[in-house]
Parts: sequence; C-alpha cells; structure tokens
Amino acid sequence: RHISAMHSLCRACVGVLCCIAATGSASVLRTVVPHLLSVPRLDSATIANREITHSSSGDTLRAFIAEPESTEAVDSKLGPSRLPVLILLHEFWGLNQPIADKAQALASELGCICIAPDAFRGVSTSFVPRAIWLALTTPPERVDSDIEEWVRWAARQEKCNTRKLAVMGFCYGGSRALRYTTGTRPNAATVVWYGTPIDNPATLSKLRGPVCAIFGTEDLQIPQRKVDSFRAALGEAKVEHEVVSYYGAGHAFFKDMEQVRKEEMPVIAGWRLTTNFLRGYFKGEESFAYKRDFLEFMLAQEEAKESAQAEDSVQRQAE
Repeated sequence: RHISAMHSLCRACVGVLCCIAATGSASVLRTVVPHLLSVPRLDSATIANREITHSSSGDTLRAFIAEPESTEAVDSKLGPSRLPVLILLHEFWGLNQPIADKAQALASELGCICIAPDAFRGVSTSFVPRAIWLALTTPPERVDSDIEEWVRWAARQEKCNTRKLAVMGFCYGGSRALRYTTGTRPNAATVVWYGTPIDNPATLSKLRGPVCAIFGTEDLQIPQRKVDSFRAALGEAKVEHEVVSYYGAGHAFFKDMEQVRKEEMPVIAGWRLTTNFLRGYFKGEESFAYKRDFLEFMLAQEEAKESAQAEDSVQRQAE
C-alpha cells in the first residue's frame, strides 16, 4: 500500500515537471527541480540541541530536549530534580521546528523532560515522496534501539525519573511509539496521534501502561473501522485506554502550536485530552478511562441486579 502511494506521488510530481518543461520555461525548471530534489539537513544549533553516542554501534544520535520553563508545573511529589520523561516522536517529515515547539510546550505544561529524537539521523524534508521514502527505508529496529538509547541516557541524568516514562508520537511517530512500548517498554504510557494502530490483542496485552489515542473521522489513511478494531483490541487485552475520533478531522490535523494558542478545534480538544492524560499518569492519579470503566461496571452491576429482581417478582406473581 505504501509503495503504491509512493508511485502515485512520484508520477504526479513527474507530471508537474513535464508540464513546466512543456512551457519552455527553462528558468522555472531550473528553480523548481533543485527545490523538489533537495533534502535539507538538520541544523543542530536550531533543532537538535543534544548529541550522544550509541552504546553499541557508536553512531551519533541527536535529539531536541526540552525542559520546563518554570517550576510551577513540576509535581511536588517528585521534586524539581526528578522530572518524568516524555519521548516525543516526529512525523515522517523528520525532526523539525513544529516538533521542537510541541516538545517545549509539553515540557513546560507538564513539568517533564521532553526528548524528541531524530529518528532519521540528520535528514528532514518537506517533500512528500522523500518523506515516504524516509519512513519506508528507516529500519524500525534501529528506531527502537535509538529510542532506548535516549531512555537509558535519561536514566543516568539526576533530574530525570524514567520510572515515569511516556512515549508519544504523531503519524509515523505514533506508529513507532506503539511499536516501542509494546516491544521494549510496556510499563510506559503511550500517546498516539493518528498513527497506524495495532489490532492484535495478543500484542497489545504486553502493555502495562495506559494508552491515549487520537484520530479523525475523515482520515483516509486510518479509516474508522481500524480505529474501532484498535479500541476493541485494547479492551480485549484489558489495557487502560482512551481512544477518541474527532468528527470531520482528517489525517495530520495538528500542524503546529499556533493552533493550540488560537484554540482551534479539534486540535485544542486533543491537546487538552493529551495533557490531562499525561499529567494524571505522571502524578499517579486515576485516569478518566479508569473512572469511566468503573462507572460502567457499576452500572452493569446495577442493571443485572434490577433484572434479577424483576425476574424474581414475575416468578412470585406466577406462583
């Protein structure tokens, strides 16, 4: 499916170039082609602000790391020197400024250390076929290993409390977040923004941490039947979860933090759901999903009691 989409996009791009060439405008062609084929390199001075060395391969790993801008949001039970850790995984564009902005906003609002790894190791792009290529050719096992290196790095830092670990991602990053927690860190909380869901209860049953997932009803990449299967599989696996689909929203509807500042729907609703979910998890509070499930359980018990009483009454009348 991904390869087919890649082919379609590439054919469309070639068609555009052919149209430009047909006009005889060589100057336009010379301007457009380098832009389409260019692969911008990350500027570590403005995006990635930390480098570490992979303990096994020796490769250089980069990430943008954000800390709270003040101590107001820090949980007093953990103390300002022991902050929970949030891993934030980028979309298939690579590590870019919108992800760095989200990381800083999350760190400041939640009072946590937010680490946004560069999964593509130095490459970002705004060209869709190139983004698809990066997502398809970057080995998932390598991404898992890189994330684990950053978690282990955080565990060695005095200010970090990796016992309170959450992994969150958007689109490509959402899929990678779910893969990482089910395969490597099942005790961590998982937040997925329109990432490809897993509908295998056996795989999801590995999770010990809660899951929060956000989708759009008009997402052509992830239709609602897949979201429904994901929700059902989480329930069957007995994983605490909150899965929401916002009406009318398509894929990748959360572009940047300006949408949060303007309180655009459904971005602001998803942002508040995410931050409330993570805040409660970091503080060890009972989540909304847990409370909802308990109330539904009590309601079912009450209904069963009333049904039994009604049957007993009918039997007594018959006698």
